[in-house]
Amino acid sequence: MKNHFTQRFHVMKILALTLALLAIASTNLGAKEVELRGMFRSYTGMQLKSADLAVNEQTIDLTLESWGDQSRLVVNPYAYIGIGNEPELGIREAYVDFLLDTIDIRVGKQAIIWGQAEGAFITDIVSPRDLRSFILSDFREIRKGIPAVKVDYYTGAFTLEGIWIPRFVPISMPAEGSLWRQEPSLLPGAAITPLPSQLPDSSLENSELFGKIRYFGSQINWEVMGGYAWNDSPHIIGLTVTSPGPPITAEATQAYGRYAVLGGSLSATLGSVVLRSEAALYMDKPFSLAVSGMPPTISVEKHHQLQTLVGLDWSLWGIDLSAQYLFSYVFNHTSGLIDQGKQLPEFSHTFTFRMQDTFLDDRLTAKLFVYLEGSPLNALVRPALSWSIEDGVLLEGGLELFVGDEEGTFGSFTDNSLAYVSLRWYF
Repeated sequence: MKNHFTQRFHVMKILALTLALLAIASTNLGAKEVELRGMFRSYTGMQLKSADLAVNEQTIDLTLESWGDQSRLVVNPYAYIGIGNEPELGIREAYVDFLLDTIDIRVGKQAIIWGQAEGAFITDIVSPRDLRSFILSDFREIRKGIPAVKVDYYTGAFTLEGIWIPRFVPISMPAEGSLWRQEPSLLPGAAITPLPSQLPDSSLENSELFGKIRYFGSQINWEVMGGYAWNDSPHIIGLTVTSPGPPITAEATQAYGRYAVLGGSLSATLGSVVLRSEAALYMDKPFSLAVSGMPPTISVEKHHQLQTLVGLDWSLWGIDLSAQYLFSYVFNHTSGLIDQGKQLPEFSHTFTFRMQDTFLDDRLTAKLFVYLEGSPLNALVRPALSWSIEDGVLLEGGLELFVGDEEGTFGSFTDNSLAYVSLRWYF
């Protein structure tokens, strides 16, 4: 208990020092206005199957923002303490905006969100994801900040956006021992340990580039994007058996690969209904190919992959509703293709459904979000109730229910279904 208190005090001391330095720096830059806002969250989750306390974490998220005549500084530090973890202190974003007449330039660490999909990532591939808590983190926190230069040029209803990422940042995966850690399933009954992947060297040749054209109309908005990027998650390039067992143990060698992407999105307002669509073609994306044997023979194949989405948002009897259908197709599919340690099907179908309503003068909010994967049939069901105690103070309770076939994306976590309660304080 004493050690836990000491850790918290240490984090708060460092965070306070960081904010003091930022405030002094912004004042010395001659900023005319400085604003500090933030959020404290305490989150506790219990596994339904075992009734074990699975998650107990406290998070402080702060944003310092200051303005000059044609510039803006944004710094977003955070502190986090969880069960069995060392206190984590970091900066999610830290960038400067230069605001000119028709051009905005953003330089620094920034989280970039693209596309029209809700809870899915199709053209939204610029910033890597933080999957240490699977996909249960707040949408804002699931996107990692990356060092980048972003330029927006405005002309009428059109915006031209270009992004240069000089240094590759990979996806964050669950740590060993985490509830959400899963080993590659290349050998049934085997324990496979993925070895750390070597990151690409920081060089101009290894940088990433993205570009987008956007149109904002009164009823129709559309985007066309393209890019040349690194795959945020590594693919397996080799497998070495370290013990013939039983059980068999093996180590998987991994590497990062590059691919080109071309895509776009469209949203149209038709009365009280909003129609959304999005698509992306990933060209020459590298995948692992496992050929049966002991151990399996691993090679790398490049395939085009198409991902599309159609969504509909509407309101019925005051209830906000949304439904999406996601479709994925791998061109020239080969049996044995592996993606993130699992078999990659030629076709995949996923549905999402969201429902939200408010009661008692908007103080009570009921929410439901469902992911449903078609083959194999499995789902993640996320009902929640939140109560606004007062302005800026929110108490929420809910469930994270994983059901269905254990070979599925969500069904593989059936033992991890949670009941949780969360308190947030915004200031």
